[in-house]
Amino acid sequence: MRLRYRCRNTTSGHRGASLSHAAIPRFKMVSAETIGSIFIKVFKVVINIVVLIIYRTGYGGDFLGIGGTWNLNEEKSPDAEIVASGVFVGFIIYTGVQLLTFGFGTTKHKYELSDTIMNVVGTFMWVAVGGTALHYWHGYLAEHDFENITSERTAGLALGALCVINGALYLADSVLAFIHYTKYA
Repeated sequence: MRLRYRCRNTTSGHRGASLSHAAIPRFKMVSAETIGSIFIKVFKVVINIVVLIIYRTGYGGDFLGIGGTWNLNEEKSPDAEIVASGVFVGFIIYTGVQLLTFGFGTTKHKYELSDTIMNVVGTFMWVAVGGTALHYWHGYLAEHDFENITSERTAGLALGALCVINGALYLADSVLAFIHYTKYA
């Protein structure tokens, strides 16, 4: 942030002639898009942490997973779990780094298109993982008694819903990032 000082020497009438009077700094206000983007990023990180906790401990303290396979044995797909883990961990790191760049107060990130691209990719990835979890856990039946409602099913549906909500937040953040890009580029 650059500070501009306006000083006036009252005896000679020339601006900037001396610093005998107090210098008055002029600060530039933060844009509404920046404030909105910071709030959305904080909310995305909080939801991401909750998703990671449910993902890891949602099955009665054991690994819940997102599912991803629709077969007779109801086994979870390792490929879907690898992609989901990558989305959860990768985007919490990315969003945390973006929050740090906003925290340092630089405006260099506003001139780059990378935030918009990553948010669009995040939108598709979060919605895909959430849709997979919702599809798997909606049709899930417990091992015994053919119960329709189980705690792991409820946790899986909550996991999928939070992923879709996070995808919507990434979409909103991509719009704000694009506004930053077009405004400052």
